[in-house]
Amino acid sequence: MTAPYSGPQTRRNIAAFLVGKVPTAVLTASVLGLSARVLPAAEFGHYVVGMALVELVLGLSSFGLDWVLLRFLPEYRLRGSRQALARLVVTVAVCRMLLLAVVACSLLLARGAGVLPASVPPELAGVLAILLVVEGVMRILRDNSLEALALQSRMQLVTVLRGAVIACALLAMGSGTARELLLAELGASIGALLLSAGFLFHAVRGLPMHAQDGWQPPDSAQMRSVALHNYASGIVEYLYSPSSLILLLARSQGPEAMAGLGFVLRLTDIIRNYMPGMVIFSVVRSRMIGAYAGNRDYGELQRWAHFVFKVSALSLLPVLAVAAVYGDLVLQLASGGRFGEYRLLFAVLCGWLALRLHRLILNVVCNAVGLMGMWALASLCSLLVLPLLAWLGSAPLGLWLVPAALLGNELIVNGLVVAGMRRRGFAWPLGLRWWARALLAIGAAAGVAWLLPGQGVLAAAVGTLLLCAVFAVALLLSGAIDEKDRQLINRLLGRQLLREVS
Repeated sequence: MTAPYSGPQTRRNIAAFLVGKVPTAVLTASVLGLSARVLPAAEFGHYVVGMALVELVLGLSSFGLDWVLLRFLPEYRLRGSRQALARLVVTVAVCRMLLLAVVACSLLLARGAGVLPASVPPELAGVLAILLVVEGVMRILRDNSLEALALQSRMQLVTVLRGAVIACALLAMGSGTARELLLAELGASIGALLLSAGFLFHAVRGLPMHAQDGWQPPDSAQMRSVALHNYASGIVEYLYSPSSLILLLARSQGPEAMAGLGFVLRLTDIIRNYMPGMVIFSVVRSRMIGAYAGNRDYGELQRWAHFVFKVSALSLLPVLAVAAVYGDLVLQLASGGRFGEYRLLFAVLCGWLALRLHRLILNVVCNAVGLMGMWALASLCSLLVLPLLAWLGSAPLGLWLVPAALLGNELIVNGLVVAGMRRRGFAWPLGLRWWARALLAIGAAAGVAWLLPGQGVLAAAVGTLLLCAVFAVALLLSGAIDEKDRQLINRLLGRQLLREVS
């Protein structure tokens, strides 16, 4: 674990990440498709709402503990001792477990009081309560600790094995229920928790016994500030998360409608997680924070942030065009003939991903430079969106309440944070020139695919390939990929793959 945030180690982490992402992507898509096929529509709706409840509670009960690890573990790894690092991880994990245990008991009490959403049958409360505790602690070790220590290969192995267990359980079910699938999730999470703990223990043993001379660990006030500011913004984020909005709509929509909405949201989430830009972001995030903690170079931090967002946005545009042109066929193929009527909703949510990705990257930058107070304030201002939509009438909006709330929330947070950063002297260009060129390129590509004759899977496959080819050629000819992008790509790969133009 020498020089964990250096360029060579970052490239090794990216390689490990890519190797793990391929089977993870296949397993995630397989689990989603198998779930929609194995479970009847009503049971799939119960499962979607139950998992939404777990995700929402995990977010609202985090108290910013995840960001304590993401922000400070790189510093402990570079300058601290193994005892200090282990103490921090154990303290955060125990606090997380105790908080979730209290919440799980409350969930069991809510079962008897009848306050659970109608789409969550009372018999699911027990397994959801246990899953809540196990999943929360597992994510502290896998998603926060292993990522912050730049241990991508271990993190990916845990993720792949967890997905494989759930996929095998679905294949063995034949025809299952929401409870059986939740039990499979629980078993997979227990295995992932134990494996993550083992990897973390092995990694900590390889760290130095003593801290660097003169190093002082961050005090509790610093950690509390990072945790509470992230938690304040996180509360708003989770109130506007797909999980929260699903629970809100579950009181007025039937299980079948919630199954369709849940499927589209999950498919959108898979697209977000496996886009090239997010693949890079998941590895580079710890490097960005670790490097800035060492050199305090905002220019480098900004260049990496813009590069990751640009790659994410450019890789998203073909997906958005495919969703607009072939969205109904994509949904039918992925769900076994269901949910094709949600094509327009699918396309709008793919467009929302651009704002969502920009917000995720801004969040990392604000944490690195110490602007979490401003971030929390911007998030609180976005609370106005949901009451406004409720006043306008959530019933007429129906399922469209979800994209309306998501888009409104992201526009407010992104706008206020960018304006606040500029006022404080942190430059943040919007990239309007490359955006205009990229939109013209994808518009031409989508037009070509739309005019292509024929119907069915083969025509859609040919149209998708043609769309991507036209977009790539138009993008290169337009000059949307500039010299700074080529420099960062060459640095990331460690070789002169793209020629830099003088």
